[in-house]
Amino acid sequence: MRSINRTAGVCCVLLGMLLSSAARAESVLLADTTLVSGSQSAVFSFQAPGPGTLSVEITNVDWPQMLSSLSFMATNGSQVLASWSDTVSQSQGSLSFQVAGGRYFADIMATAGGTLDLGVYSLCIQFKPTSPVPLPATAVLLLTGLLAALVLRRVAAAKAAAA
Repeated sequence: MRSINRTAGVCCVLLGMLLSSAARAESVLLADTTLVSGSQSAVFSFQAPGPGTLSVEITNVDWPQMLSSLSFMATNGSQVLASWSDTVSQSQGSLSFQVAGGRYFADIMATAGGTLDLGVYSLCIQFKPTSPVPLPATAVLLLTGLLAALVLRRVAAAKAAAA
């Protein structure tokens, strides 16, 4: 009875780990917050692990005041995949687009304004795989295997006791 409870507990823990990893299928590839003085440009390189969707969120932070202009462009080195620009009309931009995997670049141009000539932007790029591993099917197979091992162990113990 004790081994059954222990096996059931292990199964519950493993199932919980599998299901929690399914919820974290989306991963952050790049997160950056930059202080801008005058006009600046930056290029960030990041790696997409495979085919999926990139979600980009760029925020014109109101500190000490908003940037007078902010633009973003995603490229694969040879072509533009997505772009966004702001001239103080909005404080945040969001983009989503498909990628095949590999190395990509985020190009950002920012111009500060106001008397201090300072501003801040924040960039976050997340990746979500197109075809994740079917975890519920994996969990069922794992539980079936553990139960089969438990049954085989009980059968072997019964034969040893009978002998």
